[in-house]
Amino acid sequence: MVSIRRKVIKGGSYYYLVETGRVNGKSKTVWQYYLGSAKKIKSFYLDVDANVNVHSRVFGSVSAMLSVADELGFKEVINRVIEDNNYKLAVWQHLLMQSICRFHGPISKKKSIGWYNDSILPLLWKKKFSSPQTVFNQFDKIITGSVNKIKSVEEELCKALLSKGIKPSVLVWDPTNFFTYIEKGENLPRKGPSKEKRYDKNIINMGLVVSEENIPLMHTVYEGNKRETKVVTEVVDSIHARLKKFGEKVDELVFVFDRGNNSKTNIPYIDDKFHFIGALKRNQLKHVYDTSLNKFESLYTNKKGNVIKGYRTKEKVYDKEYAIVVTYNQKTHDKQKKKTEGSVQKIKENFQKLEDSINNRKGKKGKKPTMKGAARKINNFLHKQYQALFFWDLSKKGKLSWSLNESALKKRQKTYGKTVLFSDLKGWSTERIARTYNSKSVVEDDFKVLKDKLMIPVKPFNVRKDAHVRAHIFVCVLCMIFYRYMLWKLKHLKLSERRIEEEIRSMRLAFVKQKGSAMVKKVLENMTPSQIEIYNALKLGSFVP
Repeated sequence: MVSIRRKVIKGGSYYYLVETGRVNGKSKTVWQYYLGSAKKIKSFYLDVDANVNVHSRVFGSVSAMLSVADELGFKEVINRVIEDNNYKLAVWQHLLMQSICRFHGPISKKKSIGWYNDSILPLLWKKKFSSPQTVFNQFDKIITGSVNKIKSVEEELCKALLSKGIKPSVLVWDPTNFFTYIEKGENLPRKGPSKEKRYDKNIINMGLVVSEENIPLMHTVYEGNKRETKVVTEVVDSIHARLKKFGEKVDELVFVFDRGNNSKTNIPYIDDKFHFIGALKRNQLKHVYDTSLNKFESLYTNKKGNVIKGYRTKEKVYDKEYAIVVTYNQKTHDKQKKKTEGSVQKIKENFQKLEDSINNRKGKKGKKPTMKGAARKINNFLHKQYQALFFWDLSKKGKLSWSLNESALKKRQKTYGKTVLFSDLKGWSTERIARTYNSKSVVEDDFKVLKDKLMIPVKPFNVRKDAHVRAHIFVCVLCMIFYRYMLWKLKHLKLSERRIEEEIRSMRLAFVKQKGSAMVKKVLENMTPSQIEIYNALKLGSFVP
């Protein structure tokens, strides 16, 4: 459904053409186009001289990405690492074009050609192309057989970021996954624990290592059925070697990770390479959850206005003593309580329906229920995180019985709002440990962006081969690097991320041609004060065709 939406920014009304659609069963905005103020729209449609032909193209978001890519020496990086060929667009241009295109929506490789030809890029690069196969041929330049040049490109970009002042003191690692519609792929798409609850689909795992400025320094892509505990040591090795190679003081860096990466093998390995702050699993140090909230002290108030409390102690974890910090967030407590209670209620209803259908079979035809069949049906609604909360059994007579594990539920209730952290940084304050761990949210913000159809969407995967999947995700990560570096450069403007995104997307370049004249004038449409500041800070004038 397409409609016009009004947004009020600093007291002024601005209008957008918006398309909504169903995404995972919910109505969401999937596309938007900036129209302007009411005065601007009136001028466009009613005040234009009949002898003047006017059309405009998106300028701000394209030129901003080009500016950042130039500053990081992207063209030179690609030309050093990847051999070019005789296609109309060079490899660096293809990668950059696909990256900028992804910033404008979930556009397929085929449709990206139309987007490119309607953008300012052909006017700047003096080149057009028409075959989507060209895109895949260029992807094959990045990954061919056993040769994967993504790591080398990313390493060179990391070096450029370091030279520009992105000096990390904290490295935040977090993995996620994306469900796909790839049914007959190669090795990457596999069934696994989908974070989007799409257990019926093959998923692809990826992880990011970012600096405290939220700028990606490394990413990895791995099989959907591979556990993150099996990946983190490879990540630690790679980012340690990369930063050491470029002269960073790796022995002073702090590596932050969540409980999913925690294992008896991994912790000593991480401890040997970096200082670290990690989270313990709920089945570790269970007794600390019994600590009364009266013993917790207020540490700080986060950006959302929630007071973070903490309790400090020390305990042995994997045969070594570490500082233990238990954090508590009342808002998180309330959310987890509500979510668990709602999920438990739905599971109970599903169990009751299944019990009725299995136990009330008198006079019905068909095979007698089996344990395997019952387990398959139960697994559809009793997901892994709630399995410990229920007992169930199918008797030899084919009767289903089930019950809520009240003891397990009470133990879980004690964990609401709490996260148990452990660290080798015994000299750090409780607040500093808690704040540093909670900076992990910056990666989670990146994943939200990568799953947001209005920002830098990884999905849908319009490719099937593993090499193309890796190249596609790399294009999205490239876009994330450029976007986050741009925000870092503009931080002195004191504008929100969403505001900057809206301002650069709505910055347009108009082409005006008088009837009977061969001359075309290029005019930047009336810009807001914020757009002018962004235009000057990123030196976008050099990208007017």
